[in-house]
Amino acid sequence: MMKRTLPTPLLVWGALALNVLVILQGAVVRATGAGAGCGRHWPTCNGEVIPLAHGSEALIEFSHRLLSLSVLLLGVWLVRRAWRLRREKPGFLVWAAASFGFLIIEALLGAATVLLGLTGDTATLGRGLMVATHLVNSLLLIGSLAVTLVFSRDESPAWPLRPFRQGTLTTVLAVGLVGMLFLMFSGGVAAMGNTIFPSESLRAGIAADFDPASHPLIRLRILHPLIAISVGIYLFASLGIARWLKPVPQAKRLSQFLFGVYLLQLLIGTTNLALLAPALLQIVHLGVAVLAFALLAAVTVSSLGYPASSPRPVARPAAPAAVEETG
Repeated sequence: MMKRTLPTPLLVWGALALNVLVILQGAVVRATGAGAGCGRHWPTCNGEVIPLAHGSEALIEFSHRLLSLSVLLLGVWLVRRAWRLRREKPGFLVWAAASFGFLIIEALLGAATVLLGLTGDTATLGRGLMVATHLVNSLLLIGSLAVTLVFSRDESPAWPLRPFRQGTLTTVLAVGLVGMLFLMFSGGVAAMGNTIFPSESLRAGIAADFDPASHPLIRLRILHPLIAISVGIYLFASLGIARWLKPVPQAKRLSQFLFGVYLLQLLIGTTNLALLAPALLQIVHLGVAVLAFALLAAVTVSSLGYPASSPRPVARPAAPAAVEETG
């Protein structure tokens, strides 16, 4: 009997989707203050392996840990599959291993957040920086999984990518990736400021942003929309430049999708600001940000790894027909 196995791209899609769910669930934990539901205990919850006699906050936090454990096991499965295909798809193995590395860091950052007491009502700059760092690593994890998905295809990019041989293109795309990571870092700080210090009105919130006596988490959140606009302008320009430097068919559609997603993200961010950052809209905002970075990572690898499209042949005028001589 032939043994059936899950198709490799479907396995990567599952890992990608489940990790996005874990990230969004983490935002729910932060927004509801449930991060302190298990106390300063990890991996146990209030000293118990399974918290049966505790409140809703403990259940929310514990369910987040269970889902995180499931993606860790799925990561092991993905690396094992990549190892079996290491000769056919060496790039797939490299990025699957990188994804698993970021997954381990994700678990360690979550454990440190709990053990250091950076949960619940803790209102320190250190907590804001920890949340921001956690979000940046989450982006790196999702970006790595997106690239893993690209390399899981039958027609995957060339490996190794040789970015230094495409110096200008690499620089243009790398600056965009770094800009997105910096944007996410500022978004983590802003999210903590909005969660711990909610504003009564838009005017009061803006006044607090510029008040020297305000908490650092409040004064830093004004940077996020400014960085978002700056990164957006660069991103739109860089995608056009990358297309001009090396027109790659596989990257074109992804770039168009990314363009639309980022415009949507700017709209959501503006609405989020106007409505004083409600928890549900913050989660939607985070989800679209994760999608945007996954697309940018896929565009970057596709642009570097796939060959450029062949230029169209220039039509030449037909040679005049020979005139027969008559005697």
